[in-house]
Amino acid sequence: MPTISTYFHTLKYLKIKQLVARVAKKLHRPKIRPAAHYMRSAPDSGKWVSQPLGARSLNSDVACAFLNRVGKIARREDWNHPEQAKLWLYNLHYFNDLVAEGATQRRALQGNWITLWISENQPGTGNGWEPYPISLRTVNWIKGFLDSLKPNNSPELNNNPGLNRLEPEQYWLNSLVIQLDYLSQDLEHHLLGNHLFVNGKALLFGGCYFSGKRADGWLKIGQKIIGDELNEQILPDGANFELTPMYHGIMLVDLLDLFNLANTYPQRFSANLKARIAAKIPPMLQYLMNLSHNDGKISFFNDAAWGIAPGNQEILEYAAKLGFHQPQIESTQLELRDYSDAGYVIVRSPEFSLIADLANIGPDYIPGHAHADTLSFELTLGQQRIFVNSGISEYGISEERLRQRKTPAHNTVSINDLDSSQVWSGFRVAHRAKIIERSVDPVRRQFSATHDGFKKQGVDCLHRRTWQYSNSHVMIVDQLNGKFESALSYLHLHPDIDIINR
Repeated sequence: MPTISTYFHTLKYLKIKQLVARVAKKLHRPKIRPAAHYMRSAPDSGKWVSQPLGARSLNSDVACAFLNRVGKIARREDWNHPEQAKLWLYNLHYFNDLVAEGATQRRALQGNWITLWISENQPGTGNGWEPYPISLRTVNWIKGFLDSLKPNNSPELNNNPGLNRLEPEQYWLNSLVIQLDYLSQDLEHHLLGNHLFVNGKALLFGGCYFSGKRADGWLKIGQKIIGDELNEQILPDGANFELTPMYHGIMLVDLLDLFNLANTYPQRFSANLKARIAAKIPPMLQYLMNLSHNDGKISFFNDAAWGIAPGNQEILEYAAKLGFHQPQIESTQLELRDYSDAGYVIVRSPEFSLIADLANIGPDYIPGHAHADTLSFELTLGQQRIFVNSGISEYGISEERLRQRKTPAHNTVSINDLDSSQVWSGFRVAHRAKIIERSVDPVRRQFSATHDGFKKQGVDCLHRRTWQYSNSHVMIVDQLNGKFESALSYLHLHPDIDIINR
């Protein structure tokens, strides 16, 4: 049970504007305003560049699959079924299938789902009308519309009383306008971070795609949010400030989408903002590949899992289509790269890759995706992962999610059964480990760091870890400086690795 101290050390890091926004959110409810037949604005001179991102999720008019779990939407209530996990329901409302592999071959099916969603999700009600799902869904709809998605003569359209006298296409567009208008009144300033960023992205898409006074307002708000958040959320070395490789990949796709949109609507999209976005993409591409192992997939630091963000190869293909040079991937010799802004150190050679976390947990005011993994590491030999962190398998508030966030799920040290940072609930952190000493010496082929996470929780002890490496070995030395009762060092082998006693 969280104590008053736990709450205090969690809340004290929030920004004043987050607290004000939380109060405002309680007092203000967005209004549902009519769409008034808003019309699309034709692309100025560009053409949307299509890129498949992710796997198929819509299988029939009722069957779908998200997060490796199959489900059916046979009744109105199924869109918000209480027995389904929150993250599964969120994915149901995202409509990622519109831009997934083979999407253009399923346009009729996708159209049926869009019409069904409009008719069965009352404005302002349920998971689909929360600002984050609105943001992802409206962007996916617009991307689909720009890439051949149009209404068809399906039973869902022909038998839908909500159409009244509207043309099917106008029925879709009016819903899209209502969603964007609702979102513009419900921005996630209480959370900030990636949530506010995708709010801004959605309004930018809507502001470019539609014409009219309301669309001009979305465009202005969206450009301000993205402009303000670019330098905040993308560190000088190219890392996303939440320090999770998965969300780094998601944000990189966001920037590629925005650059794509700028090329499609050059008269609507700020040229200055486009240039700033373009400057962020190359270092983000390089960081993504360096925080991935030799198998070409992301590492598991903080909230990270495969199958949520688009795969690295899809992202690289998208970037190439938009004219960005491919980052260096393979190493021809032993080399170290220090991402001092993010805090991570990577050692790579043709034989192995070592990724080490010498970082703080991320932005103090939004640590929801942070784990107690300070001074953990992952190691791959060739393309075989050897030492791995756990990653995540679920969101929400559960014992399993909490276990996956705690120190014993990572390749690092626990003292007195404490976590290096005091993670609790599904997305909360109270006392946080800080790096108080950090040294990277490529000449001597070693690097080290010390954190104070246990000291902040009442144990007079600092954890220092040193890595030494060469072409043929990696040695890790742990020092516990101070007083403690017990200590455990955790090493997690990949499931494919067998231990043989000789």
